[in-house]
Amino acid sequence: MSTIPTTLNDRPVPYTVVGGQKAGTCPEGLPVSVVLLNRGSRLYRAQLLADLERIGFDSILSIEAGPETPDVESLSGRFPQVRFLFLPEEISPGERINLGIRESCGPYVFVLWNDQKLSTVGLSSRFFERLSEQDLLCAAPFLTTRDGEPAPTQMVPAFEGTRLRILPLAPQKDGDKTLFPFDGSGIYSRERFVRTGGYDGTIPDPWWQKMDFGFRAWLWGEEIRMAQALRMCYEGSLPAEDTTPGASYGRFHLKNLAVRVREDGGNLPLGAFPSFLIRASRDPFRAVAEFRASRDWVRINKYRFRWDARSVVDLWEPLSP
Repeated sequence: MSTIPTTLNDRPVPYTVVGGQKAGTCPEGLPVSVVLLNRGSRLYRAQLLADLERIGFDSILSIEAGPETPDVESLSGRFPQVRFLFLPEEISPGERINLGIRESCGPYVFVLWNDQKLSTVGLSSRFFERLSEQDLLCAAPFLTTRDGEPAPTQMVPAFEGTRLRILPLAPQKDGDKTLFPFDGSGIYSRERFVRTGGYDGTIPDPWWQKMDFGFRAWLWGEEIRMAQALRMCYEGSLPAEDTTPGASYGRFHLKNLAVRVREDGGNLPLGAFPSFLIRASRDPFRAVAEFRASRDWVRINKYRFRWDARSVVDLWEPLSP
């Protein structure tokens, strides 16, 4: 059973770099680096890079899955401020975000996908001053469909008895709480992200990886909120989410929902094992190893826990019937 990472450096990912600034070199300009994640067609990438350059982003990392593509040489010459990071093998979206934020400079990191278009005319220094004052882990964007309709990207948790539900809503106002940033997109505080350990690469399912990141953030006293000044639209269809509670669900459950918080910190009690074993879609020996790994992780981070899962869900106001 894989050891659960506690820092961004616990699961190093090999990569090669083409073009751009040297790692650790942060040019003058906006106090934010851009991490561009790529999927599907690269149809919109050149225009997106031009838009980001026009807005004033001087440090951009483009995370590429697979070998170097033919267009990179011309793009590298056209956009000298862009570093293209090539991965020898496919990794999860959260691991790509981890890599991008680890290799970025500056206090903030703006993560977006190549099929998203920034609708905001510009991000002023005042925006980042407010972001600093709010002390957020992540400011999540207001997203719209390609038809201009508000996308249901505010993730609201709710319990129905013992069953956890996530209600995707269209955000209504600036500062609305969201459990996690939809699609992983948003402006992250680099310092706070590093302190949380980032996304858990041992949870391969993208949905449960985001759920784990979001719950852990709120359990540890961090905040993720919607930022009305940060607006983006999808050039294509909204990504589909597979919310099936498969093998990844067990690790998410043990690290978050099963943790009990007392005055001496968080604890994964032995009494949580029988119900986990019943739910786990694996043999008892693997279930024992999974439980031990999760219990060790909770013990290492016990003093980070401020809330339990029920208390986190209670942070959201009851929804109208």
